[in-house]
Amino acid sequence: MNPGTSSPSESAEQPVTTLSGVITKSPSRIKNTAGRPMVKATILAESKKRSAYPLTVVGFDIMALELMAHLRGERLTVTGRMEWNGGYSLIADRIVSMS
Repeated sequence: MNPGTSSPSESAEQPVTTLSGVITKSPSRIKNTAGRPMVKATILAESKKRSAYPLTVVGFDIMALELMAHLRGERLTVTGRMEWNGGYSLIADRIVSMS
């Protein structure tokens, strides 16, 4: 396997992160080559260690549908894994609306 590619077992070993924040950029559908539903939104993530920062939240399949149900200004708590793709993003495993 090439050093630049990752296998499913490597991504499963990434730690799970839970972050909260307000949606600053409404969820929108993204076309991808795999044909899976994919939605991204930007939240203003809050942390005890640093000031609030914009973070992209990405949902696939059922998480994409859940993410699309939320509007700009809503407070979300998202659990998932962090990935780097030209910038950090959180791949959602669970989404909780705090309204």
